[in-house]
Amino acid sequence: MEILQAKKSDLIEILFLIKECVRDMNSKGMKHWNSSYPGIEEISADLDNGFIYLVKEKGVCEGMVTLNESEPNEYKGIKWSGDSSKILYMKRMAVHPIWQDKGVAEMLVTFAEKFAKDKKYNYIRLDTLSSNQLEAKLYTNSSYDEVGEFYSTFQKTPFKCYEKKI
Repeated sequence: MEILQAKKSDLIEILFLIKECVRDMNSKGMKHWNSSYPGIEEISADLDNGFIYLVKEKGVCEGMVTLNESEPNEYKGIKWSGDSSKILYMKRMAVHPIWQDKGVAEMLVTFAEKFAKDKKYNYIRLDTLSSNQLEAKLYTNSSYDEVGEFYSTFQKTPFKCYEKKI
């Protein structure tokens, strides 16, 4: 397995991965991703800016993550424990259901942390739906601290925010 920066030619594969993950999450009662989010406009913009990284094995995309410096609007009210200088935001991490529980998510988190360290970021920040216990466990096992939560306008369940000093 290797992690590569996504190219524009990966768009269809990324959209397929997201579609499969949406189907899987929705079947488990997690409806924060749907046919509208994440949308093709967001994914295309992230591709154009070089923010998406893919886990591939033998040319097959098993997972993805978006890494950038753009703070989500929902984070404005969060009391982060660290300062706000040089922050990397980890967003839209997805692992195809076939490859879940095979270390792909851990590989993406490790990659993000190395990326942050190499680029001299001070913190990584992210969120996850509070009902997603597996993802929350991944972050706490990776030494991320839960620092707050927010409610989305389209979701009744809160999102928990995490950060890690790099």
